[in-house]
Amino acid sequence: MSTFAKVLLATDLTPQADKLTECLFSLCPDTETEVVLAHVFDDDDDADPDGSSFKKARSRLEGYQSDLEQAGYEEVSIETPVGDTCEVLESIAEQQDADLMMVASHNKGFFERALMGSTTLKLARNAVLPLFIYKGDDEDKHEARLLNTVMVPTDFSKKSLEALNVIRTWREEVGKIIFVHVIERVRNKKDYKEKYGNAMLFLKELVDEMNIFGIKADFRIARGVASKQIVKIVGKENVSMIMMAKSGSDVNSGLTLGSTSENVILNAECPVLLLPAEDDED
Repeated sequence: MSTFAKVLLATDLTPQADKLTECLFSLCPDTETEVVLAHVFDDDDDADPDGSSFKKARSRLEGYQSDLEQAGYEEVSIETPVGDTCEVLESIAEQQDADLMMVASHNKGFFERALMGSTTLKLARNAVLPLFIYKGDDEDKHEARLLNTVMVPTDFSKKSLEALNVIRTWREEVGKIIFVHVIERVRNKKDYKEKYGNAMLFLKELVDEMNIFGIKADFRIARGVASKQIVKIVGKENVSMIMMAKSGSDVNSGLTLGSTSENVILNAECPVLLLPAEDDED
């Protein structure tokens, strides 16, 4: 049984978005998964069924549909609405009762990132269901090894460990899990030593739990700004995907992870699966 029974795969028909179907095969190998392919037009003229833009987009979507059906997915539908991309996708996800939304993020320049106004970030901020964000260029191969090395950042709150519920269902597909805890603020050396010791005990328990499920696991403890340390570890460990909660409370500092998840989405060079906490009302 797939973790995600119904997936909304949103595509803007760019080369980056083309990678989403391969990512779907990794995240949802169960071919009983229902797939809704969606392309949102932002102009009424482009959405005209008799127009060339619509016909071209529809043909591309039907190509995706054919690929998925040939791979064994039996329930694949197409949506071609018009309107504000973020609002329309959120509406479709609710109407379709989707369990997962998939989008591709495009690497933008510094000033555009600083504005944090992209559709991807808007979707992340508003997410009430898991959101997979593919990040990479045309030559990137992350989609082929998405579950090779999965990072799970945690502050040890229940919210930050929502990823474990998903990972357990992937035990036959996932290669390795790396738990990451970042100690952001300390009063003195004694305080740091105590927090480091507590973190190590908790992380060892998580690793042991994964081993019980037959999943290889390890952990890393870092000190500094959480988002920066997470991004550094992604590069060092060749992480293929990050799974993290949209928000959560740090048991030591009382800080929320909202800004951390945003910065990770902006700066990490690998795909991100963002999991909203069950009681998330954002």
